[in-house]
Amino acid sequence: MSYFKHAILTLVFSILSISTSIGYAADNENVRYLEQNWSDKERDYFYFADQGSRLVPYDFFLHLEQADNEQLFRNDNSMLSFGFIPAAPSANNPDGLPIGLARNGDKMGPTCAACHTQQITYNNQNIRIDGGQAFVDLQLFLTQLTSSLKATVDDKQKFLRFQQKLLGDKPTEKQQQALQQQLLAEYEKRSHYAIQNHTDLGYGFTRLDAFGSILNQARIATGVDNNTTPPNAPTSYPYIWDTPQHDYVEWNGSQSNSGVGALARNIGEVIGVFGDIETETSNWLGFIDGGYDSSINTSELRELEHIVSKLYSPLWPDSFPEIDDDLVKVGRGLYEQHCIQCHVDMDRTDPMRKIQVRMSTLAEINTDPLMAENAIYTTGKTGKFEGRPRYYFAGNALAEEAPAIHIANNIMVGILKNNPLQSTLAKRDAKNLGHPDVNHPPKYVDGEIIEHGQEVSDHALLAYKARPLNGVWTSAPYLHNGSVPDMYQLLLPAEQRVKQFYLGSWEYDVKNLGYISQATDSSFLFDTTLTGNSNAGHEYGTGYYGEQPLTEQERWALIEYLKTL
Repeated sequence: MSYFKHAILTLVFSILSISTSIGYAADNENVRYLEQNWSDKERDYFYFADQGSRLVPYDFFLHLEQADNEQLFRNDNSMLSFGFIPAAPSANNPDGLPIGLARNGDKMGPTCAACHTQQITYNNQNIRIDGGQAFVDLQLFLTQLTSSLKATVDDKQKFLRFQQKLLGDKPTEKQQQALQQQLLAEYEKRSHYAIQNHTDLGYGFTRLDAFGSILNQARIATGVDNNTTPPNAPTSYPYIWDTPQHDYVEWNGSQSNSGVGALARNIGEVIGVFGDIETETSNWLGFIDGGYDSSINTSELRELEHIVSKLYSPLWPDSFPEIDDDLVKVGRGLYEQHCIQCHVDMDRTDPMRKIQVRMSTLAEINTDPLMAENAIYTTGKTGKFEGRPRYYFAGNALAEEAPAIHIANNIMVGILKNNPLQSTLAKRDAKNLGHPDVNHPPKYVDGEIIEHGQEVSDHALLAYKARPLNGVWTSAPYLHNGSVPDMYQLLLPAEQRVKQFYLGSWEYDVKNLGYISQATDSSFLFDTTLTGNSNAGHEYGTGYYGEQPLTEQERWALIEYLKTL
């Protein structure tokens, strides 16, 4: 069959059963792409570039069945149930994996596109938002993947079908035994990961405790048993346009983009999504310190950062209801009165744009503190890292027990040490984007500029970041932990916000700026009364800070203005 015919067949539009409310289009002709300054080639590269994640063997993922039936685990409907966006085969994605899953040699794993590619629907139109907040439930995906591995181990007929797909009709006994052993090893690996990262809190769609996962992976690398804590502070996948232009990134502003910071940040991301790391120092030519070997593809990470630096935020689609210009004028005045002190203006298409973010301490913002607190106060045994400097070759030596973020710092810098050329080029990239060649430039916290010594730096992480709001209409649910379903709710006093809402539909609510909340068999119930899920705080414009509260008409005017950003 020709590639063209094969591609046409794979573009057949599938719809989930009535029991689910997630809809999609795999056919690119049925998807509208907003103008965000990416070419088709750049978009495809972002979707499927190999970062070095090694979740499971690639051939296993292609041929595993779902745990409770004979359908492939990776078929479109299955992937949709986790929120992944189906995609047709392409040069970078020959087997038609969903967006954000990519091949790494003989393995497969998530890429940044899994969490930062969004698709919404409105009036039966599918709208792709590159760099937007994905709808993926990675927690559910990993749980069901582990279940599929276990079922294939336990069910003889399921294993025989799996074996036939991988080994053909006449495998040798040695091949069969090797496959059984490899399958069992993969199941045990994924099962052990599930135990190490267990949390009673369900994440649901649109969020993940990425920081908690990275800190756990760092502590697992120490070689010490029972050295992890529940990753119980999930945060929304943030939209990533303008991220390379920010001076600080992450919800708690923990990572600077100056120097080699952007590459270090992306290395941390791959550590959290199953990059393989060798934590014993390698030697080059027998005596040169070569840092830590890993599966992480740093050249790809630099190229991805370069592509993201070109990305523009999306504008309100012309297929949506027309914006009311008169309301926008009123809303702009309210924005200047209540919002602009933290969420500064910017030109979304300025090639020289540079963003100095504003941080608000926990006491000021009063939103759920768990993510920021976990990042600072989580500790672990250092094991094989005991005595090594925090920053691999600099900083205080790690004691027997240390903040988990310090262990992660050692690993990230050790991997940078193993990639000297890419580290040097990353510093050049940062300079080209206008960032200073220093580790910790000054930072705005509660409206004041602080200088960064290390002690001050750690303390400043007990805060959350406010960023420019261009494209904010795409990013519901709101607040760092995704606890407020739409913009209208965010402008209410916290006590008046809904305590529960459903996530599962990609249908966009053009009035309130959020997703349609609808209970179905596949939707996730978000409960704001659970630890880590608080929807308190960020009560600007409600009178909480002593200001004149917004009227109902003013709320709608402000929402109308936010549509224009």
